[in-house]
Amino acid sequence: MLISVVDDDPVFQFLCKAYFTHCAEDVTVVNFNNGELAWLHFKKLLHCPEEIPKLILVDINMPNMNGWDLVDEMAKFDLLKNTHVYMVSSSISVSDREKSLAKPLVKDYLKKPLSITDFQRIYQQAFAT
Repeated sequence: MLISVVDDDPVFQFLCKAYFTHCAEDVTVVNFNNGELAWLHFKKLLHCPEEIPKLILVDINMPNMNGWDLVDEMAKFDLLKNTHVYMVSSSISVSDREKSLAKPLVKDYLKKPLSITDFQRIYQQAFAT
């Protein structure tokens, strides 16, 4: 089960790997430090649908390409139609939440820090289908 975390915070990346591994033993978490690196990777997968992650967590504020721009690029190629994409941020701004939820690919907006219950819920939603 493939999961990607696009976030420039190494602590959040570590927590994601630890919590998702707790959800299932056969989880592989692939981390990207910014949206640009993630987009370059995802573009390579256009012809390899079996390698597209089923679950992606995307931080809003990152260097090189922010989370909103990444989601917009992914939407142009219909690349992630079967992927559960969640925006994650420490922002409490209502406008950040609304802007995130306005993106057709985004399933939900999650405020950091995420709880173990949050990880379990989004894991089950992504892999139960």
